[in-house]
Amino acid sequence: MRELELTPRLMAIADQVPQGAKLADVGTDHAYLPVYLLLRDRIQSAVASDVNEGPLQRGRETARTYGVPGEKIAFRICDGLAGVEAYEADTVAICGMGGELISRILGAAPWTKEALLLLQPMSSQPELRQWLMANGYTIGREQVVKEGEKYYVILTVTGGASEHYTPAELFVGRQREGEDNPHRGAYLTDQIRRRERALAGMKQGTPDPETLAREEALLQGLKDMEKEWKAWQR
Repeated sequence: MRELELTPRLMAIADQVPQGAKLADVGTDHAYLPVYLLLRDRIQSAVASDVNEGPLQRGRETARTYGVPGEKIAFRICDGLAGVEAYEADTVAICGMGGELISRILGAAPWTKEALLLLQPMSSQPELRQWLMANGYTIGREQVVKEGEKYYVILTVTGGASEHYTPAELFVGRQREGEDNPHRGAYLTDQIRRRERALAGMKQGTPDPETLAREEALLQGLKDMEKEWKAWQR
C-alpha cells in the first residue's frame, strides 16, 4: 500500500499536534490529517467534520483505504464544531477557510479556549487576529509555509490574554527573534510588493486622505518588520 503523504500545509499542522491528542479536524475533506496521525499512533482519536456529506464520504474512503479502525475516527456532518463536544477534542485544526468563518466557528464553541488551535486562514487574516485577541485567545506562533508558488500562514492559538498588535502585525503576524520560520522573509517581501501595487493603484484615483495615510503607514510597518527580520538572520 502506498504511504499516505501530506501537503506541506497539512504536514506543518501535523507536526504540531501533541502526542496522544484527541483531534477535531474541521472541514476535513479527505480526512488526510487525522488518518495520517492515527496511522502513526500520534493521536488517541479524531472527529472529522464538514458541512457537506461529500467530503465526509471521501474521508471514510481514505480511512478504509489505509485501514484505520472505525472506532478511532468519527465522521460528523455539522457546521464547524456544532457537532463536536468539548470532551472529544483537546486539539482543533481548521484549515483552508476564510478568517471570518474561522472566527464564527470558534465563537460558537467557547470551549476551544481550553484547546490547542491550529488555524490556517485563506483570507481575512487581520480580522482573524483581531477577533482572537478581542475574544480571549492568544497567538503563540505563526509559521509561514510555501506550497507551490503560494505562501500560507498557520496560527498556533490557545486561550489567554494577548498583547497589543501593530497594524502591520495584524496584517502579517508577530515575528520573534530566533524562531524557526524559513519562509518568513520571502513572505514579508511578497506582502510588501502586494501593498506597494495596491497603494500605487490607489494613488491613481482620488483616495480618501485618511485611508491613504493608513495604507502608507501599513506599508512602512511591513518594511520595518522586513528590515528587523533580515537583521535577525545575520
